[in-house]
Order: sequence, then structure tokens, then C-alpha cells
Amino acid sequence: MRDDRFEYFLNAVHYCIWRGDIRVRLFFDKIMGGFLLVFSTIFLSKRYKARLYAHVANHEKETYDYFYNKKTGFHIRWASYRAISFYLCYVACIAFLLEGILYKTVGLISSSLFGMVLITPIWLCYMPANEAIFADDRYLKYFKEFEKMDKSWHRKWVMITWAFCVGGILAFFGGIIALFAIAIGWNNVHLPFL
Repeated sequence: MRDDRFEYFLNAVHYCIWRGDIRVRLFFDKIMGGFLLVFSTIFLSKRYKARLYAHVANHEKETYDYFYNKKTGFHIRWASYRAISFYLCYVACIAFLLEGILYKTVGLISSSLFGMVLITPIWLCYMPANEAIFADDRYLKYFKEFEKMDKSWHRKWVMITWAFCVGGILAFFGGIIALFAIAIGWNNVHLPFL
């Protein structure tokens, strides 16, 4: 690995989410292409079928740029949003734990203090993650490096990315449960599904 493991890790996760998003898109493109072919064969005359195919061919480049551009494309924006969101789920877990401890020690707290204790760690941890991925378009340099890696590297990081994403979701909901467990206490919690 590199000296800055945090930056490498976040960029590798970002890259795997981006590639996975593109794979899903290609899968749905095949389905839609098949549907379009069947639809045009059954319902359209030759003239309208030719117009449809000409329209698709004329707009293919701008459609490709809209989805696959590495700086402004749909997939990179969506992958960036999800990578940061899963990262912040872990921070939210810690923030919820702090909320529970604060409630247990102080008692009922105001909504502004509750919001400040929740938002402050998330904001403080968002800044280094944003810097590690997006400052000076660092992710583009990492993407070039990652595209040269072999299949075993890709398999390993896809599994790490899946674990990171699922772990983030579990940490988020675990933090909420921990907030109530700390604040109220396990003795008084009666969950309907337990």
C-alpha cells in the first residue's frame, strides 16, 4: 500500500463503487436495447424504425459523455455520493453513541444541542474524506493506477468495498439502536420484534 492508507482506501472504494455502477448500467442497457429492438420490430414501420435508430445513433456520443465522463458524468457523481455516504455512516454511529452518552449524563437536551453534537463529528470527518478523494481531482490519478491492476486486486477490493458498504449501513442502524439503548437503558427497551 501507500504511505497515506486512508486516501488509498477511500479512492479504491470510490473506484469500485464507480465500476459497479457502470456494470449495472451496462446490464440495464442490454435489457433496454432488447426491449427497444422488440418494440421497434413489432410496433414500428420501417420508416419510424429507421428514424428511431438514427436518433439513437446521433445522440450516442452525448449520452456516453453524460453517463461515463470521469469528471462530470452521472456515474462518477453517483459513486462519489455513495462512497462518502457509506463513510459517513460510520461517523454517524459514533455521533449517535455520543448523543446517547450525553443524554444519559445530562438528561433531556435541547434540539439545537442534539443537532450540533450529531452534525459536528460528521462535518469534521467529511472534510478529510472529501480532501482525500476530490482535492485536485486525486481520484482521477488513482483511477488510472487502479485500471492497471490485475484481476486479483479488483476481486479483493470489490469484496472490501462490499464489506465497507454493508458495514456502514449496519453501523448506522447499530448507532441508532445504541443511542436508545444507552439513553433509555436495556431494561426499559421493549422492541416489538424481540
